[in-house]
Amino acid sequence: MFDLASLMDELKHNDAAMAAMTVLEAALGRRTPEERGAFWHAVGLYYVSRKAPGDEVPGAAGMPPAVPETA
Repeated sequence: MFDLASLMDELKHNDAAMAAMTVLEAALGRRTPEERGAFWHAVGLYYVSRKAPGDEVPGAAGMPPAVPETA
């Protein structure tokens, strides 16, 4: 499962990730709180919905297709 604490620890030790996060924070700083919330919600949906290699893909082999969540 997604572990934000370990991700943040890794970020602190990765110069490229820190630089990217600085750019991201600057861009998000120009957005409304609602837009920032929508962005992080979309990021969360992407990472939570990712499948590990070998997992069944929705819509394949008789599985129902994935339905996007609405806010």
